[in-house]
Amino acid sequence: MSREENDRGIEPPLTEGAFYSPRSSPSPASAASGLSFVSLAALVALLYYGRSIFITLAFALFLAFAMRPFVSLLERARVPRVIAILLLLFVLIGAVTLMVINVTAQLNQFYVDFPRYQNRIRDLLTRVTEFVNRLREHMGNILPEESRSVREVKITESPLATTKAMLTQVGATLELVLYIATVPFLTFFMLKDREKFGRVIDGILARNRKVGAGDVTGAISRTMTGYALGLAFVMLIMAAATTIALMVIGINYYYILGPLAGLAIMLPYVGVIFSTVPAVAIAYFQYGGEKAVTVLLVYVVLQFLEGNVLTPFIVGGKVRLFPLTVMVAFLFWGLIWGLPGAVLAVPLTSAVKVVCENVQGWGGLARLLGEPDPLQS
Repeated sequence: MSREENDRGIEPPLTEGAFYSPRSSPSPASAASGLSFVSLAALVALLYYGRSIFITLAFALFLAFAMRPFVSLLERARVPRVIAILLLLFVLIGAVTLMVINVTAQLNQFYVDFPRYQNRIRDLLTRVTEFVNRLREHMGNILPEESRSVREVKITESPLATTKAMLTQVGATLELVLYIATVPFLTFFMLKDREKFGRVIDGILARNRKVGAGDVTGAISRTMTGYALGLAFVMLIMAAATTIALMVIGINYYYILGPLAGLAIMLPYVGVIFSTVPAVAIAYFQYGGEKAVTVLLVYVVLQFLEGNVLTPFIVGGKVRLFPLTVMVAFLFWGLIWGLPGAVLAVPLTSAVKVVCENVQGWGGLARLLGEPDPLQS
C-alpha cells in the first residue's frame, strides 16, 4: 500500500489466500438442478394429496384406452360414435353387475357353509397356535426377563366415538361409490372427444422447445391402447380358465376365485399370492390337504402359462420396462396411491417412459426405465 493511500485511509483489496476466497455466483446447472428437484417434490405432493381425483382420472383413461379399438371397430361398421360408446359401456356395466350378483350369491353360500368348515379351521388354528407358542418359548429364552412379562391393557370406547367412527366409515364408502360411478362418465367423454383432447395436448407440448418432433400423444396412445387391450384379454382368459378348472375339480365359490385370479394379474409379483392363497384355503376347508395340493398345482400351471405364454404373446413388448423398474414403480405408486396405485403402476410408468423418450435431455431416464421403443430408436 502506498503512502498516499495510507494517508487517505484507503484499504487495499484483499488477495485470495488461506483466509479469503472470492464469492462465486451459483452456476446455471446447479440452479436448474435445484429447480428440478423442487418441481419433482411439488409434483409428488400434488399426486399424493390429490390422489382421489388422479386415481379416478387414471382408471377412466385406462378404460378408455382399452375400449378405443372396439369403438373404432363399431365406427367402421357405420355405428355412430356416441351409440358405440354407450353400447360398450352398457355391456361392460352389465357384465360387472352380473359378476357382482354371482359373487354376492356365493358369499351368502359361504356364510351358510361356514359351520361345516369350523372343524378344519379349528384344527388349522390349533396347529398355528402351537407353532406360535413354541416359537414364543424359544424367543423367551433369548429375550431378557423384563421383556417376557405381558401387560394387560383394557381399551374402552365411548358410544360417541363408535357413532363417529361408523359415520366416518359410511362417508368413506359413499365417497368411494361416487368416484367409481364417475369413471364411466369420464370414459364416455374421453372417447367421444378424443381428437379434441389430442389436439389440445399437442398444442401445449408444441410450445415446449424440449419436446421432440415426434407425436408424443400418439406414442402414449399406441402404447397404452396395446397394453390395456392385451392385459384385458389376458385377464379374461385367466379368469375363465381358473373358473372352469375350479368347477371341474369341484371347488366351491369359483365365481369369486376365478375372477380374482384374473384381476390379480394387474398386481405385479404379489397378485399371484392374493389369488392362490384363498383358493388353496377353500380347497383345504372343503375337502382336505389332497385337494388343496391339487388346486395349488393347477394355479402353478396356470400362472406359468400366463407368465411365459399368454402375457408375452398377447401383451408382448408394449411397455418394455425392466423388471427392477416394475418393482420400484409398484412400491412408489403403491406408497402414494395405495392399492389403486399398485394396480396402475405399470401403465403409469410406461407413459412416463414414452414422454421421456420424446423430450430432449430425458433420454437417459427413458433408457434407465426400460428398453427403447423401436419406433423411437
